Formats: sequence, structure tokens, C-alpha cells
Amino acid sequence: MIKHLRPAFLSWHHLTDGNQMITGLLVSPLFILKNGFMKRSHFFLPGMVVLFLAACTTKNTFTDKADYNPFLKPGIIQKEVKKIKEQMPFWENRLQRDTGNFVDMLELASCHLRLFKLRGTIADLHSGDSLLKRSNRKLANKDPNILFALSQNSITQHKFREAAAFKEAAEVAGGDAYTSRMLEFDTKMELGELTNASREIEALNDKSAFDYLIRKAKLEDHRGDLSAAIKLMEQAFEKVRHGGKDLYCWTLSNLGDMYGHAGRVGDSYKAYLNVLRKDSNYIYALKGIAWIVYSHDQNAEDAKRIYEYLLSQTSMPDIYLALSEIAEWEGNREKKMLYIEKFIRQVEMSGYGEMYNKYLIHLYTEEIKDLDKALSLAKTEVSHRPTPETYDWLAWVYYNRGEKEQANVIASNYVYKRNFEPDALLHTALIFSETGKKSKARTMLKECMESEFEMGPVKTKFVRKELNSL
Repeated sequence: MIKHLRPAFLSWHHLTDGNQMITGLLVSPLFILKNGFMKRSHFFLPGMVVLFLAACTTKNTFTDKADYNPFLKPGIIQKEVKKIKEQMPFWENRLQRDTGNFVDMLELASCHLRLFKLRGTIADLHSGDSLLKRSNRKLANKDPNILFALSQNSITQHKFREAAAFKEAAEVAGGDAYTSRMLEFDTKMELGELTNASREIEALNDKSAFDYLIRKAKLEDHRGDLSAAIKLMEQAFEKVRHGGKDLYCWTLSNLGDMYGHAGRVGDSYKAYLNVLRKDSNYIYALKGIAWIVYSHDQNAEDAKRIYEYLLSQTSMPDIYLALSEIAEWEGNREKKMLYIEKFIRQVEMSGYGEMYNKYLIHLYTEEIKDLDKALSLAKTEVSHRPTPETYDWLAWVYYNRGEKEQANVIASNYVYKRNFEPDALLHTALIFSETGKKSKARTMLKECMESEFEMGPVKTKFVRKELNSL
């Protein structure tokens, strides 16, 4: 079964999920404008940061403090942040003198988006996006590369229909057909239109191109064929392993995710370390290592040390959820709820929009017990992108509201054998168990147990208990 970028992948290193697995490589709009995506654009596939990585049944210890301690030194990330900030006054001053200079807007937008990639501050994403939109208005929707960049930014913010609209505007403006096809695939995948997405990339002539391979990998992941997805991503990595660090790190870190999902935790760990050796600022790799330290090696103290380092260097709210998971495992419910409250406060008050709705639905359903709010969010997600993932969230809320037949109808028609994530399998198993389908429920719970590493110790214990009770 495929474990995960399924968003995350391509949440992928899904910032905000994406699809739990991979959230994409963010290419600066300035790069896009200067290079026109060249002819083979290596642009990012959506993303949002993924918390859970993969399945594992072994008990060997893979991690060593000596491997990752060099990347936990204060200032590693801030040094790069400072370098970017030092560039910004130049462009800000030029823009003040000429408020209509779209070149200055684009340079400043590039700075903000690079900062967002480094530290996850949502204000930087909004500032970069705003500057791109100002540039686009200045050029009256005539520059396709700005429109392509806006489409990508919309995907990052989970504004998928807006992303499609910008992509279509780029086509009208004479944008590169190859780039347009890639973005068409990305938006169709996020909107749950898998058949149309498949049609887009299968129409490509070059089935060995990097852009084809990574998207085909995402498609196979969604279909549940993790083995095929890994092979495709390995082929993609071979094409970039001797190139620039951006594509190297993006591709290998996503491979690290997939190795973990396949139970190859040692390979996952090595992949993340190699990413950090290439780019010590690559936060996603550190997050991956932290999860291995906790979920596989069950070293809660050192996992917390890594997560707390990341909190000191970035503004990524999902780190609070990882810490809440560890607190629950340690039996500290007070601290767990404190981290959950910090997460909710940050994502609901800081302009994240719908980027973290997946996690909010879970928290309002299972922790806060505000089922009306959870239902409202779940309905919103289904209306925006009717995918097996969003239908799973909706079914789960109905189940927790006691509307089990409604949950059963949704899970049977839209989730069962369509979503292979451990969470969806667990939700559907519990729904089926309550509605008389105990054999199917038992099968799905057994599948969940193949994903111990991805689920983490707390959920694994729960699944084992449920399985024993059937």
C-alpha cells in the first residue's frame, strides 16, 4: 500500500499537506521570469509539510546524534535569512522611488518567497504573492510567466481553483505549452480529477523527462503503488543528483519520505542526511529525521530537541503537532493540549487560510470536540476539492457526530479502495466495524499495522487495541 507527497505527495513535502507526502520545490518567480521555465520547467508541485512519514516493523536504531547535531547549530538558518534580508532594502528603496516598476516588485517578491521557503513565515508568502499580483496588474495579465508563478503560489495556499484560473490566463497570454500542461496536471491532481491529470502527462512524448517522472510518481502513489512510485522517483533523482542543490534536495527528500513509507527507514535516514549535507538549511530533512528519532527509535527527548530547534529557527505551525504527539506518548495531556492550542492559535489568526484545514478538522473532531466547526470545515474542503482524502475527513466527522450511516455511505462510495493513507484506512475501518462490515474492517486495520512508523507509537497502540477487539 502506498504511504504518503499521496499530499503530502508532491505535501509534495506538502506544506500544508498536501497530500501527506511531498511538498514541492519552490522555484522563485524571478527565476521563472528570467528563464521562462526554460523548456523543461522544474517547478514545484504543491505542498504543505507532512508530519507522518512511513511504515516500519523493525526495532533497529538507525539514528546517531553525531550525524545530525552539526545541523542543529543556532544560526545556520538565520545566516541565510540575514543574507536575503540584506538584499531587500535595495529593492524596497527603488520601488519607493518608482512604485510602478514591476522588475523591482519581482525582485522583492523573490526575496519574500525565498524567506518563506526558509522559515515558513506566512507573511512572507503573502507579501511575495501580493507583489506578483501587483506586477501582473501592471502588465495587464500579459506576462505568462508571472501568471504561472501566481498559479504555483495559489497551489501552495490551497487555492486550487484560483491556481487553475491563473494557469488558464497564462495560456491566453501565450504561455509555454509544456509548462501549462505540467500545471494542469498539478491542479487536476489537487482537485481529485485523477483521470484528467493522467491524460495530461501521458500525452507527453518524453517519458524519461524529470517533469514526467516526478508527476507519474505522484500519480502511482495516489493509486496505491508505492513500489512503482519509488522507482520513478529514483529515476528522477538520477537525472538531478549531479546538478544544482535545489532539485537534488527536493527530489532526495521526497525519496526519503517514500523509503520510510515502504519500511526502508534506514534508507530514509540516509537520504535526509545527504540532503542536509548538500544544504544545511533544508528544514524538511531535519523534520524527517526528527520523526525517525521519535517514531522508529522512540527517543522522545532527542526528537523534542530537534523540533524545538526548528521552532527556534522557523515559524512552521505543524511542529507544534509533532510535539503534541510526543507529549501524548509520554502521558502528558496538559502539555499535549498546550501545543495543540498554540497550533490552532497560529493557523487561525495568522493568515494561513485553508492551508491547515486537514489538521484543524482532526483536532476539532478528536481533541476539541467542536463537531459543528469540524463539519463546516470538512464540507468546505469537499466543496473545494472533492477527493478521497477530503471525503474521508467528512465521513470521519459524521462518524464522531454519531451519524454512522451517513459516514458509512460516504466512506463506501468515496474513500474505500480509493485512499490508502493509514488515517483513511483507520477511519474507514472504524466506520465499517460499527455498520456490520467487520471482515473489511479487520483487513484494513491489518493494513494500518504495516504502517507503524508512519502512524507513530500512539496511533499504532490504538490500532493494535482495535484489531484485538474485533
